[in-house]
Amino acid sequence: MAVEGAEHRQSSFGLDYWLRRCEAFQVEGPGGRIGRVRGIRFGASAEPEVLEVQAGMFGRRTLLIPASEVSDVIPEQRRLILRERPRLLASEQEE
Repeated sequence: MAVEGAEHRQSSFGLDYWLRRCEAFQVEGPGGRIGRVRGIRFGASAEPEVLEVQAGMFGRRTLLIPASEVSDVIPEQRRLILRERPRLLASEQEE
């Protein structure tokens, strides 16, 4: 699953490279901050398919966001930018 993205600032590596290494990166959408990447789920092709994002007050909510929703990465700021408001695959609430 190759993900097309915008120019990746000063990094010589592409979006796929950074998606494999984006744990703890901040995730932002058009409306602002969404949360922080807690984990990466890989598909059968060993490519990142889903990002587990901690969100909500105290990070108690886990959002599952398709990796294909990421349009850009800013490695020096440890940030992922989504194309649009995320299309969630699931949401889990910790008690």
